[in-house]
Amino acid sequence: MAAPSVQSSTFICNSNTKTCNTYVIYRPQLNEPLSTIAALFNVNESQLNSTTHLRDREVVVPIVCDCPDSSSRVVVNYSNNNSYSFLDIACKVYQGLVKPFVIAQQNGNSDETTLVKVPVKCACANASRDTGSIQYLVTYPVMENDTIDIIAKKFGVTQGSIEEANGLDRKQTIFGGTTLLVPTAGTPVLDLDHVVTGPSPQDTIPISGVLKSKMESRFSLFLIIFASISLFCVVLLLIFLRRKCHPDEPSLVLVSGLDYKRVSPDFLDGMSKLKHSLTSFSLDELKLATQDFSKSSSIGKSVYKGLIRGSFYVAIEEMNSIESAHHVIFILTTFNHFNVVKLEGCCFDMNKSYLLFEFAKNGSLRDCLHDPKLRKQLTWEKRVKIAFDVAEGLHYIHYCTKPTYVHRNISSGNVLITFDWRAKISGFKYARPIIGTTGEIAEGEDCSNSRIAETKEQFAPNYPVDVYAYGVVLLELLSAKEVAIGRKWLELVEFLADGEVASGSLECLDKFKGFMDVDLKGEYDTGDAMCLALLAKCCIQDDPQNRPTMNDVLKALSRIL
Repeated sequence: MAAPSVQSSTFICNSNTKTCNTYVIYRPQLNEPLSTIAALFNVNESQLNSTTHLRDREVVVPIVCDCPDSSSRVVVNYSNNNSYSFLDIACKVYQGLVKPFVIAQQNGNSDETTLVKVPVKCACANASRDTGSIQYLVTYPVMENDTIDIIAKKFGVTQGSIEEANGLDRKQTIFGGTTLLVPTAGTPVLDLDHVVTGPSPQDTIPISGVLKSKMESRFSLFLIIFASISLFCVVLLLIFLRRKCHPDEPSLVLVSGLDYKRVSPDFLDGMSKLKHSLTSFSLDELKLATQDFSKSSSIGKSVYKGLIRGSFYVAIEEMNSIESAHHVIFILTTFNHFNVVKLEGCCFDMNKSYLLFEFAKNGSLRDCLHDPKLRKQLTWEKRVKIAFDVAEGLHYIHYCTKPTYVHRNISSGNVLITFDWRAKISGFKYARPIIGTTGEIAEGEDCSNSRIAETKEQFAPNYPVDVYAYGVVLLELLSAKEVAIGRKWLELVEFLADGEVASGSLECLDKFKGFMDVDLKGEYDTGDAMCLALLAKCCIQDDPQNRPTMNDVLKALSRIL
């Protein structure tokens, strides 16, 4: 059986990539002996380099990185004498250097073995990466309060080199529990004067029990799942408590691409003033592109697929008014985000107006979920990425534009799916800017009006409308069920009641499996899926004040998956 691909572009390799000697950073528990760490990575104790600061030390572990298929990794053998779950091995033993589902796939989804193959993330520096004098790409597990600047100082490298190695934008935010590649010109030597304060991932999930104690019996699957859910709920609780206890504290301003980015307000202000170039087309050109708006070209209500000038396809939407067209044009020529549909052009002819958008080959998410053939192609990995994409797009319009906007029409029908299964938010006819510090929607206002000001989400009662809609989209992704109206979605997930989850009810687990889309055929991580369902349930609470913000949602997603 082929081993799984690591879900990160920075660890992608090809068959021409040779094996290489490199390093990973392992952050042990207090007083954990080097001999134990050496055994985890199948190396000799003499090969390990560690700092002298016992409490804050980070061990540099030499490994041989390989590229057996499309992702680079080193597969080490772990003696699972105590019958730990894959979740325990990934999170407690190897400290997030590998995901549980990757271990499961590497071992044929069977944990009935005492020798577990653990694929640890790594990467090789080679000519294709244009690395110059870089000799190693060191795998580094990010701590809760780490920044790229701190990591760069710790390794004695530049911030730019780390950003380039990981495909990050300038000043991009990183999160604890993820990994980065740190390029070095030689064997890494860590400067612990730049160790951050605060909890690291292993402080949240201690491994002392794994290393020092024997389990009398193995945990059943559902108990592992509920343990992960408990951790997730703690994360959400901390987010909510911070928001309620510090209502005047400014929210993090993040902009998102493939990961999460921190951008200065001045930069955001400048970006929001930029306008994309927009091509104007004649009505004759649109008729030629759509075969005179033929029925065969129709792909939705007043939407047509058109071949423009014989070179590329677009989606052509007939707008219900010129004012509505101007409104969407203003918004989308200001926005600049991968997960927001791109406006390609416009056409005004007499009293008719048309907008041309980038074409999404797979249609809307609703189309994909309701078409049996397309739904079978929506694997768990694709659905997870779509969930991230929609969250990132919504987060962008809630936080990173000036003025900020509320979409007011989020649905699976307005989430477009590209040929490579990426999601883009569309349907901005009802979007409105948020004004002042009261969170009021500006109706009939020019978006350049000086009284429109940047608004933090805690002041805006209108953002939860989008959060609710996101929760519904998330539930549709998980279940592929038809859209439910009113409280029906909330009633559908009532089996995820706090008492049922906390008690580890087998009935709850059975109901959850029945809720999930049968076309997934059980090929998903049950713990991750249940955490997503719980997050969706939070989003669709009746009281808007009890719903998370999109900032909360992104943080929760980054810790769930």
